[in-house]
Amino acid sequence: MKAGYRKGEININGVQILLSMSIIGAEDEFFESDLNDVGDDQCKYFGSIDQLKDHPAHLLTFIQHVILQFDPAPLLCYLHGALHKNLSAKETKKQFVEFHNNFLDKGAVSSPLHNSYHFYAVILDRNRPELLPEETQKRFVHDVQSLQTGEVAKQLDDFRQKRMMGMTPCEAELMDVENHYPTDRIPMEMKEKSVAENILDKMADPEGLVFAADGPGASPTSASPQLEEVEPRLLEFEQDPPNWRELAAPEAVSSLRKKEIKRQEVINELFATEHAHVRMLSVLQMIFAKPLERAALLTADELAAIFPNLDEIIDMHYNFYENLKKLRHEDGFIVKSISTTVLNRFGGTEGEWFQKLTARSCSHQSWALEQIKSRQKKDPRFNSFIQEAESKPQCRRLQLKDIIPTEMQRLTKYPLLLENIAKNTEKERIQQSAECCRKILNHVNEEVKSMENLLTLKEYQRKLDTSGLKPSNELYTEYKNIDLTQKKMLFEGSLTWKVTKEKAIEVQCVLLGDMLVLLQKLDDKMVLKCQSKSSIAVEGKMMLSPIIKLDSVFLREVATDQKAFYVIFTWESGAQIYELVAQTVGERKCCSRLSCGVILT
Repeated sequence: MKAGYRKGEININGVQILLSMSIIGAEDEFFESDLNDVGDDQCKYFGSIDQLKDHPAHLLTFIQHVILQFDPAPLLCYLHGALHKNLSAKETKKQFVEFHNNFLDKGAVSSPLHNSYHFYAVILDRNRPELLPEETQKRFVHDVQSLQTGEVAKQLDDFRQKRMMGMTPCEAELMDVENHYPTDRIPMEMKEKSVAENILDKMADPEGLVFAADGPGASPTSASPQLEEVEPRLLEFEQDPPNWRELAAPEAVSSLRKKEIKRQEVINELFATEHAHVRMLSVLQMIFAKPLERAALLTADELAAIFPNLDEIIDMHYNFYENLKKLRHEDGFIVKSISTTVLNRFGGTEGEWFQKLTARSCSHQSWALEQIKSRQKKDPRFNSFIQEAESKPQCRRLQLKDIIPTEMQRLTKYPLLLENIAKNTEKERIQQSAECCRKILNHVNEEVKSMENLLTLKEYQRKLDTSGLKPSNELYTEYKNIDLTQKKMLFEGSLTWKVTKEKAIEVQCVLLGDMLVLLQKLDDKMVLKCQSKSSIAVEGKMMLSPIIKLDSVFLREVATDQKAFYVIFTWESGAQIYELVAQTVGERKCCSRLSCGVILT
């Protein structure tokens, strides 16, 4: 494929198309009515050729996409034909000769099976093209152009789907136009012309093409996201599925009772929301995970931790969606029974696998978000990459931090969706599925909480300073190398530690499985520091440890303060009393209840 140009003109394989800033002339509904499908909001300029005609940058981008993905002859024929509508008699004859030579004489778009081609072929056998009457020439172009509408419509549809997935060229240029705010100095028309000329420059240079001719994607020379080829099975998720009423036989729908219609609506809601979830997972994979891997901005281990089990999770939800879709097709889109499908998804061995995958994915969510936030602050290339990826239309104005939690959000919705279905059909088995789902959700919540607690302990451990234990040789020897991450955290919160009536200090209380730890914040450190009840630090009864072993304590409420409680630590030779005050009564109850639970255990 060779491309050459002069300003306002493109020549592809010898086919010359004039590209004035108003590329196609006045509308001709007879030609273009078949192409005026309404596009997705994300691709509003690409709904039809009619929409493209006044947007040269968008039209050139579409031409480039077609050149790289399809036989461009039908599109070029259509565009060339559109030029004829407003030409003078002299120009009509000149352009008709080129039209004939490029598209008909060489057989680029002709079909001997079509009556129009056969009719004009007979005429052209007897006459030279330039000698035909002007009206005959225009009618001939009119007819041949109209025959290309079907193929051009398919190409437009392909472009819309591919752009939604970020797989079309010149996206940065198009976003530059679409985000431009017109002013008197730079009106929109001027902006579009300027960007169109830049795109034309790229098209003239084979090295400037964004995508290689043998597929979407090119080797990145920067940290710009270069998207992977989307799996064919995921293409359907770029458009919302039709409602069951649109697909079912009208006579079948009209015969349904009100309760059955309600039943079909809630089943359709499960199907439609599962479709939307698979779409969001595919965005996470194709817009972020795979391009990040390709750009080598994250290591393999980092990618696995930030996007754990992503491929398996997509497979799992895709299979569930396909099973739901199969039910719809088999039952003529009026689903008879759904209980077996959902019970197989959330119960038995499949449910256990579902639980395992979602638990790992969701439990890493907080860590992943922190890692991304931290990396964006430290690494300008990574930050630029993420921002550019987030600007792509398929993200639908969501940031990566909004998309990562999608699996947890989906999991929380299943029980409610299933309960709504159970109200209208197969109550016992659907409720059984909902209960299985709730058990999965509870397990995942526990895993999420455990992981978040571990991350909190790691942060405490990173900042931990044990030098404040040195006044007590015994405590310092025992706890100087303490590793908080090896313990289970039950509670954390701010408390006031009343050492004496005159001395109160703010501490961070960390309740672990076997001890209560009182940390003081000092600059960026979390300090373990012994406190003395007297002005003279003496080891023994007067020295209070910031670490309290729970196997030798009991709790008492403080009668004069509902937010306070006593922790009484006993040993062979005596006891020590700690008075702690929580921020709220609720926090006091939570901390003391959990502490009591550990003590009783």
